[in-house]
Amino acid sequence: MAHYEFPLQERTRNLLRLESVFTSLDGELSPKTLRSHLRAFLELLDFCQRPELRLDLILELERLLQALKGWAQSPESDATALSLWQDDCRRQLQQLRELPRPLGESLLHQEILQLARGRLAVAGGFADSDIPLLALWQQQAPARTAERLQRWRAELVVLERSVATILSFLRASQSWSLERSRDGRFVLSLNPRQPVALATVMLGDDQDEAYPKLNTV
Repeated sequence: MAHYEFPLQERTRNLLRLESVFTSLDGELSPKTLRSHLRAFLELLDFCQRPELRLDLILELERLLQALKGWAQSPESDATALSLWQDDCRRQLQQLRELPRPLGESLLHQEILQLARGRLAVAGGFADSDIPLLALWQQQAPARTAERLQRWRAELVVLERSVATILSFLRASQSWSLERSRDGRFVLSLNPRQPVALATVMLGDDQDEAYPKLNTV
């Protein structure tokens, strides 16, 4: 089955983008992949410098807690699962509210990131000849470089876990239906009183030459 996700709200779109960047850091680090890891950290820094980011995360987690509170009133709900979700949301909320400094602030002072940022707009600007410090990092022991990047990622752990919590909830709370399109089109009317944040489409293996496109009106 081919799997596609479509954000229907801008906050959800940013969450999916953040998740994608964090996922790109999961690969094995080597001299050949160091540049891509640095690009990922620069993208994360760009997100962190948006003043609305932390507030958006807090609002989303508060919204999830309200939804969980409502579900807890249903006799069909799984009390244990709801409790785990609530604990996770509260933990992320507390950490976001108690952050002693802006997200990613310490990474702003990393020399190699500042040098790399200045070369992003230049084609081939990440060449060793343009950034000698990058050449130095590539010639050092991979374990030493990996340890540095792990410390950087740890600075963003609150952001990463908050994004993971919100997206996990959105995915777990989706309802599914089996639909068939006519002439390659499928129309569905949504309830404006129940805004949808994320739509997921799965296509069968027999549709290996097709992919979905979402149009909203």
